Amino acid sequence: MKLNPQSVCQLAFLSLCCLLITVRESDSTFVPGRCLCPQTQRGVRGQLKELTVYPKSPSCDKVTIIVTLKNNDPVCLNPEAPMGKQLIHCWNRAHKMGREVKLCLKRRRRGGKGGQRQRSRQRSRGHRKSSSSNSQ
Repeated sequence: MKLNPQSVCQLAFLSLCCLLITVRESDSTFVPGRCLCPQTQRGVRGQLKELTVYPKSPSCDKVTIIVTLKNNDPVCLNPEAPMGKQLIHCWNRAHKMGREVKLCLKRRRRGGKGGQRQRSRQRSRGHRKSSSSNSQ
């Protein structure tokens, strides 16, 4: 049996393509247990010093959120919890707009002077006054 050089080249090229596709696909396979944070918390109290968000990767099928507290303790947050979702959203916006990620670490206080409750009361009072003055 005599081999045609053209068919040998085609076969070699096809084999190389199959090999490259196999290597590429095996490179991105999920390997369980390789995440940086095996356990997560829903949220943290206290001042945050640093924030790092790692997207999904071949070694971990979840977004990883690590915050460092002022006392240098790293804490892993659940990306599905409200605090995790808020930090991911802020992280993505900061990177998209070229802003400092440290802005995500400042928390807004609820209530108190100038809080949202006070503003909403003022709006509703102002709305009542304007509606009662219109009816007179």
